[in-house]
Amino acid sequence: MFEKISIRNILFSFLIGAIIGITNQIILNSPIEIGSVLLSILISGTTGLFIGTIVEFVLVLLPISIAKPSSYFFINNIIALFVTAIVILGLYFYGVLKNMNATDIIIVLIVAFAIIVLANTFDFFRYKKTNMKLMEYKAKRKFK
Repeated sequence: MFEKISIRNILFSFLIGAIIGITNQIILNSPIEIGSVLLSILISGTTGLFIGTIVEFVLVLLPISIAKPSSYFFINNIIALFVTAIVILGLYFYGVLKNMNATDIIIVLIVAFAIIVLANTFDFFRYKKTNMKLMEYKAKRKFK
């Protein structure tokens, strides 16, 4: 079961989390200090890593019958959005994000959702491009 887990996707989630943290810090007009930015990258990246790990574990549990690429990327996106919403709202209600009001949390969620959807869309089109190149390569090899 664990051999199906994509470490690359989990590490990519760290990058997405860091981008979400930096973007939200800029949008919410937080003071831009180097220590604050580094802390934001570390915390949001770690949160992204946590979310990516959960998403990968859930995807491994899904049946193989839905293994079509479009279904996989769609389900991956839905699970990532759902887990992200739970984690951000959990941090807010637990008091970790106590400096933020409800409007700030909504902005954070919107930015996070937009970046996650863009990243998954980018990943899907990159997959399609790679798959197309593979099919072209196979066709060339077949004629030789």
